[in-house]
Amino acid sequence: MAEDDVTQFEAPASTQDRRTDVEVRSALANAYTFVRSREINKTISGFTFDHYIDEAKRSLKEDRILRSAASPAEGVGRRLSKMSMLEKVERDFNNAMAKARELAKQNDADTASEES
Repeated sequence: MAEDDVTQFEAPASTQDRRTDVEVRSALANAYTFVRSREINKTISGFTFDHYIDEAKRSLKEDRILRSAASPAEGVGRRLSKMSMLEKVERDFNNAMAKARELAKQNDADTASEES
């Protein structure tokens, strides 16, 4: 069966449906990655307790400058704070769900108008 074949229980997917599907999958993947990374980061490290607390506070509040190993004085980019990353994951997830709801309502309206 070809990838675009439609069974009796499916409707053909539009370009918007496919885009929304990709956005939903991306938002879910980001949420899953966030949860899994939290679990992995719970492993014990060689830091003292005070060092860990200080680092955790900094990573929650502040963006970090990424440095090159070849040239430590030179910044090569920024890593968002955990709070900023969490807000982005939440915002992307909510936007994807809103688009999916909107598309579902539109599909329901289209189906109802076709049946009338």
